Amino acid sequence: MFIIVARYADPLEAQIARGLLQAEGIDAHLGDEHAALANWEWRLAIGGAKLRVPEAQAGRARSILQAIDAGEYAIDDDGAPATPGLDPPDRESASSRLAWLTSMLLGIPLPWRRRKADDSVVRDA
Repeated sequence: MFIIVARYADPLEAQIARGLLQAEGIDAHLGDEHAALANWEWRLAIGGAKLRVPEAQAGRARSILQAIDAGEYAIDDDGAPATPGLDPPDRESASSRLAWLTSMLLGIPLPWRRRKADDSVVRDA
């Protein structure tokens, strides 16, 4: 038997919570999510989107949802790259500026390749 462990006024937030519970191995389902999306003014009247899980997994699901509210699943956004050494390519280069300029002035898009500053061309001798 499925029981309601959480109610969400925002169906998108409910889908994120359901996805996390499913990633943790809990069989989670949403109820009234489509009604809440289609009739946004009825969200509070119908009780929002209801997150349901099997009764046996309800305790674990509630602890995971409390961890979400506590911020334990928050992503650090300190500006550092996710993996060291894999910096994004430099978007400002002479070729990118030339391609932008020709696109704006002539309406002709030119392709260009983005390279990192430390990329070097390897040629066979």
